Amino acid sequence: MAKKLGKSILKYFVYGGITEEEYNANKDAIMQRNMETLPAASAVTSLMFAGLLLSSFFSNSIGKSQSYYVIMLILSVFVLIMSLTVVKMKPPIVIFMWYLLFLAFGLYGIFLNTLIRPELSATTICVFVVAGPLLIIDRPVRIIGFMMGLSALFVVCAVNAKTQYLAFADSVNLICCLLMGITIYITLNRVRLREIVQASQLRYERDTDRLTGLLNKAAAEEIIRRQLKSLPGKGALIVMDIDDFKTINDTYGHAYGDVILNRTAGCITSVFGEIGTCSRFGGDEFVIYLPEISEPDLSAMLDSLKENLKSGIVLPSQDMHVNVSVGAAFSMRHGNNYRDLFQSADTALYAAKKAGKNRYMIY
Repeated sequence: MAKKLGKSILKYFVYGGITEEEYNANKDAIMQRNMETLPAASAVTSLMFAGLLLSSFFSNSIGKSQSYYVIMLILSVFVLIMSLTVVKMKPPIVIFMWYLLFLAFGLYGIFLNTLIRPELSATTICVFVVAGPLLIIDRPVRIIGFMMGLSALFVVCAVNAKTQYLAFADSVNLICCLLMGITIYITLNRVRLREIVQASQLRYERDTDRLTGLLNKAAAEEIIRRQLKSLPGKGALIVMDIDDFKTINDTYGHAYGDVILNRTAGCITSVFGEIGTCSRFGGDEFVIYLPEISEPDLSAMLDSLKENLKSGIVLPSQDMHVNVSVGAAFSMRHGNNYRDLFQSADTALYAAKKAGKNRYMIY
């Protein structure tokens, strides 16, 4: 019972109501969602502190904290510049930028209601602990710990700056708002994370070849076209198929043929998976695109693939082996048009088969 309760707490407070595996598998999608909203949030925060700084020159009460507004403006502008200029920010940096914004706005709420205008109720910080976390998708334990820290700082400042009655009233109101904010955040965060997981599952089913786990033709072609555009003249397209695959099917049956396809896909992934886009176009045809590769490196990888196939796939008959014929074409020679590049690689594949199969040709 206690173990089950511990797992439930871990699931909701650390992984937002989804499993650890689901959270880790969708980290990039979660950070992408946070990255999409970061520029707007940092722009609004920057404008707010710019306005406060400008107003401070015309108000004695606000003017007490000009240096604070300058520091907070610099922080928010820094986050804005980073969010607009850095194309792919690492997940820890994205989270760090969000918490910088939260720190700036949270400290503003604390100082406004304690040091600048202690006679005012703590409306700003109360609203912030409820609404602020809703802007980000993160581990609940982290955002809750951060908001509790800000709340504790407010209580300390309030006790020293406000009347006893107002400090007590503001502290009680803030605690109530904090509890409400935590409840809303955990609920909404779980819904958003479930949406991301479901979208990821649908995308996987749409883009993946069910037999091999590789990308299917439509998904691979979309990625390859995008990579050809972003890195022109640097990649190589590989087209391969299994030699005499019909004979293997006729001899051992289609079920065993599926096993061969699956194992071939495993060998392809082990060689090219970390640097390339690996796909099955249908039947025994596989297509790989390597966005940045030299010809010597490509030859070495194709030799490695042949060795993997030889050692990793053993047919019942000693007279038969799983071999592949491979055609490859470099975009620096054949251009960055996908259809033209594929045609060149396919021509190289035909030449490899015509030369006796179980070999590769590079054009």
